[in-house]
Amino acid sequence: MAETQLEDPYINKSGHLAVGDGHKIYYEDWGNPKAVAIMHLHGGPGAGFSESHKLIYDPKIHHVIFHDQRGCGRSTPFAAIKNNTTQHLIADIEKLRQHLKIDKMYVAGGSWGSTLTMLYALTYPQRAEKMMMWGIFLLRRSEIDYLYQGVARHTLPEAWERFISLVPVKDRNSSQDVTNFYGGKIQSKDRKTALKYAAEWNLWESSVVSITYDRRQVEREVLGGDEKQQNFNLAIARLESYYFQNNCFMPENHILKNINKIRHIPAYVVQGRFDICTPPISALDLAKAYGKNLNLQIVAAGHLRSEQEVRSVLRTFASTVLV
Repeated sequence: MAETQLEDPYINKSGHLAVGDGHKIYYEDWGNPKAVAIMHLHGGPGAGFSESHKLIYDPKIHHVIFHDQRGCGRSTPFAAIKNNTTQHLIADIEKLRQHLKIDKMYVAGGSWGSTLTMLYALTYPQRAEKMMMWGIFLLRRSEIDYLYQGVARHTLPEAWERFISLVPVKDRNSSQDVTNFYGGKIQSKDRKTALKYAAEWNLWESSVVSITYDRRQVEREVLGGDEKQQNFNLAIARLESYYFQNNCFMPENHILKNINKIRHIPAYVVQGRFDICTPPISALDLAKAYGKNLNLQIVAAGHLRSEQEVRSVLRTFASTVLV
């Protein structure tokens, strides 16, 4: 396992950790090493973490562990779906905790990262002292339907028409049919085909996550032709479609059905009222099931962590309760 030092002065150490099955995950140990560690979990599946994730935290008071999950970012092999399941990702988090010799920690994540936050806590409740989450995704079929057959297509009809136009009529009957069709194309061995459908998949997702949607700007960013962007499109589209095709490798509604196992862990949640990627009802259902140990803040925002209203609450939570 090789470790390196990067230019960011707040990185204590970084490197690739071999987690088995030929996979190596890239990680950064960042911030104040004397503080309680925060395991930060990115979205996707397949998005990877970026420098912008660090804006939630203060390196002088926070000790944060960032990592790229299997198949994305700087982890290897890139965009790999073999030996890549939810169970693998949870096990990787635990291996990283052990590698860094962390006892107990706070766990934080948004969107798919919120899912992993709760699943990790369900699997290792003795390790998670507090949770901070945003853009709640509870592993319910209704949430995937919401994104691929629900309100989003009525809110963003131009983007939806472009996305669905590539899908044969016979494959439009359900969100499962749509994700199966796209998944088959994205996982094609022909790179040109895979990149084409990956770009359209990410274009749709990039459209629904922003409350300040600008069609031309999103198309420029996603379809710009830059190799780095193409690789990002491929990783997130390949992994997301693969996970959605397999119901994220978890039983329906697994989190809420087992919520009693983690109700004792203080949880802090931010949800955008106008989120058309992960429905606000999920955050409300979680709060009802969780009880008094969950603090839910609903703000006038969409899905993105970077939106001012979301980031403001997250930074407040981080500076007051994750210390």
